[in-house]
Amino acid sequence: MNKIILWIIGGVVGLGLIVGLAFSIASEESLDESIAFGEVTVEGANLPFLEDPSNDPALGVPAPTVSGGDWNDNQYSIAADGRPKIVIFLAHWCPHCQAEVPVVQDWINSGGLPSDVDMYSITVLSEKLRPNWPPQVWLEDEGWTVPVIMDDVRSSAALAYGMRGTPFYVVLDGENTNLGRFSGELGVAGLEAMVQIAQAGS
Repeated sequence: MNKIILWIIGGVVGLGLIVGLAFSIASEESLDESIAFGEVTVEGANLPFLEDPSNDPALGVPAPTVSGGDWNDNQYSIAADGRPKIVIFLAHWCPHCQAEVPVVQDWINSGGLPSDVDMYSITVLSEKLRPNWPPQVWLEDEGWTVPVIMDDVRSSAALAYGMRGTPFYVVLDGENTNLGRFSGELGVAGLEAMVQIAQAGS
C-alpha cells in the first residue's frame, strides 16, 4: 500500500514538473518572440519578389503601407506622407548586414542623409540560435539611430516589399512608389546614389 501511495505521489510530482517545464518553455518562447519580433500591419498589395535586381518588375508600383514598432514600443509607419524614403532590411546574423550597418551609421553621423529624405530599418528573419541575438542588442551596440520596425514571425514586412536577401534596400518617393530595390552591401557610394534617386523621384 505504501508503495502505491509513493508511486501516486511520484507520478503527481513528475506530472507537475512536466507541466511546469512546459509553461517555462512556453514563457521563454513568448519572451523570445516579444524581444525579437513585432506586430506589423500591411495595408495594400505586396510588391512581387525581386528575382532579378537589374529588372525590377515593381518599378513605379506603389508599395504597401507598413506599420510597426521597435523594442521600446516606438511606432512608425512607412506610408505616403509626401517624404521620400530609403528602407533597409537587416538580419542580425547576416555578415553582410554586420558589415553594412557601421558604414550606414558612419555615413549618417557625417551628415550623409539629407534632411529631405527619411530612412527606416526593418529587422527580419530573427533566429535565437544565430549570432547577435537579439537584434536590438547588436544595433544598440552599433549606435544605430535609424528608426526600426521589427518584422513579425510571419515575415509580413519582408513579404510586403518582396525582399531578396539581406541587406535589402527599397527607395520610395513621397507617394510610397517604388523607385528601386537593391540587395547586398552598397556602401557609401550606393547610399548616395539612392539619395539621388529618392530626391529625383519626389
